[in-house]
Amino acid sequence: MKNRFRRITIFTLILILVTVQIGCGGGQAPGEELSSFTVGSSASFDTMNPLSSYMQVTYEFFMLIYDPLIKYDENYDPVPGLAKEWDISDDELTWTFKLQEGVKWHDGEPFTSEDVKYTYELMMDTGLGYMYSSYLTGITDIQCPDDNTVVMTTDFPKANMLMNSTPILPKHIISEIPEDELEIWANENPVGTGAYKYDSKGDNFVKVVVNEDYFGSIPEVDEYIFVSYDNIDSMAQALMLGEIDGANNLNTAQYQQLMDDENVSVISGEEKGFMQVGVNCWMDDESGGNPLLLDKNIRQAIELAIDKQRIVDMSYNGHGTVGTTLINPGDYFHYEPTAEELRSYDVEKAKYLLDSAGYMDSNGDGVRESTDGTPLEFELITIADNLEEVKSGQMIVSDLAAVGIKINSVTMDSGALYDRIIGGTYDLFIWGWGSDVDPTVITGVLTTDQIGGNNEPFFSNARYDELYLLQQQEMDEEARREMVWEMQQIVYEEAPYIVIIYANNIQAIRSDRWTGFKQIPETGTYFFNLTDYNYRNIRPVE
Repeated sequence: MKNRFRRITIFTLILILVTVQIGCGGGQAPGEELSSFTVGSSASFDTMNPLSSYMQVTYEFFMLIYDPLIKYDENYDPVPGLAKEWDISDDELTWTFKLQEGVKWHDGEPFTSEDVKYTYELMMDTGLGYMYSSYLTGITDIQCPDDNTVVMTTDFPKANMLMNSTPILPKHIISEIPEDELEIWANENPVGTGAYKYDSKGDNFVKVVVNEDYFGSIPEVDEYIFVSYDNIDSMAQALMLGEIDGANNLNTAQYQQLMDDENVSVISGEEKGFMQVGVNCWMDDESGGNPLLLDKNIRQAIELAIDKQRIVDMSYNGHGTVGTTLINPGDYFHYEPTAEELRSYDVEKAKYLLDSAGYMDSNGDGVRESTDGTPLEFELITIADNLEEVKSGQMIVSDLAAVGIKINSVTMDSGALYDRIIGGTYDLFIWGWGSDVDPTVITGVLTTDQIGGNNEPFFSNARYDELYLLQQQEMDEEARREMVWEMQQIVYEEAPYIVIIYANNIQAIRSDRWTGFKQIPETGTYFFNLTDYNYRNIRPVE
């Protein structure tokens, strides 16, 4: 991934479910020959091109169509994909991957080591493959001594080599696409080596069918259909009526209703990622943000003034936990702020910090001003169709008013917000990030070389950038964690992102029809968990 595994946050949804368009209903009754599993989601595909996609639901599709060299199992341990075995040299700079033999692309062409070399070099040379290409940092040379061997040389020991989920793409197809067209290439008939093959798509669905010639174990579900909904209530109703078999990103208000349905297994699962307030920290004269936000005291006071627990309880109905740093609690790399560092909700402390920094309400209008008389008045943007975030924004408006900061709340669609972010023409916004097992992905977002791209706050810190490179080279896991901890300390102290909540993903499956699935990890989710475990192990109830 190139620091773009976004967004857990619900994007503007444009596709409407019309069940008859799909060509099938929900899961098949026991005894029928074809097993078909329909997955509903509140998010739609952005593109079927792995070189330009950044949507989480599309990542799920790619996991079924394409294989990486190495995959994650249900414990997030690396297991063979297209590579059946691997080893590393004594100096930790050369990796040799032995590939599965006899693998064919879905169109019947043989898969070889040249496909691996082509995929990696294409992403490294062009910067395409937003969700994957940061995994390739440090690889300097790729050789193919034979069709079933790939040898990669790195310019430093590469700690995340086995965390690389980059899908291997077919050289014989993509090499025919002009380079200047690769980013906009529609990939209308995706061809991979995966356990499922692309079958068809419509206005609101994409269908894959099992690859009977797959080199590994053949899954028991014959076909998966990904269906997008613009109305979450309709999706929940479709699940209860049996029109679909699984659902992602359900609304918290539907949780209890589904809990009462004996035919449905519903969970509020923890997933990697967070919802945050982004703060414009761009120090350039071209910044369109309010320069007062360059003062760390204001950013920290904003965090102190926000009642995060109230947001968790009221906006998310308790489905999540209060946020602090970039990596989720429970993750090996999560840094938990010390009691001295922690900025928990404290109105008086926020006022004291602003007073000490010289921001006073000199005219008695309830809004503080800087020493030159500029009011502490900022615009906060939320995405119009994300009800949880809009409600959170409303709470933040009232929270900050209590400490003398005026917030003007604005809603817009995600595309318009993204344009504002890229141009640096914003003060504050609410959005979310999904992350990965490898800390490089989410920490890479705030590196200086990502400014103007994924680095939404335009944050820059030399020590942070240095640590970002060093942690990728540290093969000792504990030493690497210390570096990642320091990176999170820096971001928490500087507050370009104010992490509000680690929100859960409410998901459900028709357990009267299907078995073999489980939460990954134990408190995690059925889908969107970076593995294909459930897709490969779901089977009809006998």
